Amino acid sequence: MEKRLRKSGVLLHITSLPDNYGWGKFSSECYNFIDFLKESNFSIWEVLPFTPPLFENSPYSTFCSFAINPNFLDVTEFLDESEISKFNLSSCINLTDYSTSMNKVIDFICTKIRDKYDLSKFIKENKYWVEDYAIFTVCKDIYQCPWYEFPTKLKNRDKKALDEFKKQHKEKIKDVILVQFLLQNQWTKIKQYANKTNIEIFGDVPFYVELDSVDVWASPKCWQLEDNKPKVVAGVPPDYFNSEGQLWGYPIYDYEYLEKNNFSYFVKKFKRLSQLFDIIRIDHFVAFSRYYSIPYKSKTAKNGKWVKGAGEKLLEKIIKTCKSQIVAEDLGTITQETNSLKAKFSIPGVKVLQFAFDGQGDSEHQPHNYEKNCVAYIGTHDNDTFMGLLSEGDWDKINRFKRYFQMPLEYGNESVVDNAILSLYRSSANIVIFTMQDILKLGKDARMNTPGVAKGNWTWQLKGSFNYSLCARFKELSYLYAR
Repeated sequence: MEKRLRKSGVLLHITSLPDNYGWGKFSSECYNFIDFLKESNFSIWEVLPFTPPLFENSPYSTFCSFAINPNFLDVTEFLDESEISKFNLSSCINLTDYSTSMNKVIDFICTKIRDKYDLSKFIKENKYWVEDYAIFTVCKDIYQCPWYEFPTKLKNRDKKALDEFKKQHKEKIKDVILVQFLLQNQWTKIKQYANKTNIEIFGDVPFYVELDSVDVWASPKCWQLEDNKPKVVAGVPPDYFNSEGQLWGYPIYDYEYLEKNNFSYFVKKFKRLSQLFDIIRIDHFVAFSRYYSIPYKSKTAKNGKWVKGAGEKLLEKIIKTCKSQIVAEDLGTITQETNSLKAKFSIPGVKVLQFAFDGQGDSEHQPHNYEKNCVAYIGTHDNDTFMGLLSEGDWDKINRFKRYFQMPLEYGNESVVDNAILSLYRSSANIVIFTMQDILKLGKDARMNTPGVAKGNWTWQLKGSFNYSLCARFKELSYLYAR
């Protein structure tokens, strides 16, 4: 695959792809989108985590860091239109209802093709996660509770109890593995198609995991737990924007135990991620240098404290074993230790143009300050669309953008978006990424996620086909600015 130094790409999650049968999946639309990227001379497709969601369909809240979301399965490979129509996938109004319907579809598919594939090689290659995931999934389906409320012997992973459970639910467990096998096959073909056209896949991984996850159930010693509950949980301290801080509730790693075991949990995780992605952004990268530790059962984040992270030792292990390029999500208050880690391992950080004029004076998010080794965005999945932000009517900020872009103040918001795209192409940043929403100049209704808001996120989906009339402009920009 040809490697460009200066690159441009598009952020569009799998669920946001167009689809005739509900939400986006590993369907022909993936290939159509890759063709659109190629025609526009983009060389990166960025997606969000592929993992199955635990809460509110958030890809950042998962019950397994290794599995692929079953909702991504392209059911048209196994069912005809009349069979699919029985399940009313296209009529689901939210992702929760869609997941319920997809479970029924998947059960039907498994019944239809259960004996068609030999899973032995897949199981052998993925033995470090896939069987635990399958058992956990079936347990959750049966007991409808967190793993720490499973029957005692299953909760504590008693070998005899697990063997008996596997024997008793052999078919269901095999079906869960079968679905992961099918998903892996579909995605591998898509990724190979992208790579052959010199397009890299840019994925994302949250630093922390949920307590109610296969990860913690299968390897509880990797976390600071007591009686299967966290001693401390993660978050961030109070600041100007939030007087009580943010209490995330994720269990915190036991770094002493992890180091004694050569950080094998992280090695396995990034081994898996490098199968799926060519570039991996690590969310909340600051936790490598220090993490905010809050006593369990605290009502707010006020009682927490900063603790030194595993830093260089952990990063070195990840980079040595991970074939993919690492990117640091380093937004927010960043310490010198974090910057030193990025510099030591030549890890690019992130810049967001929407933050360029949040304060007065110069800002690292203004394009003239971008260092070469960074990934620059107008906005990410956590921001409003740029048109949405401009529509808020903050004229001081809007006019500062216009003056920065050297454009007449009477020009409208669409021209501001055009100039924002141009400013990123011109910048020194080696990688620039645009959300599909900003390319299409969509408003607030197309926002993907609003941090701190529990419901109504992750559901934006592109309707219709990809607009090839846009390609010529992006191809020209790519040529002009060597991307």
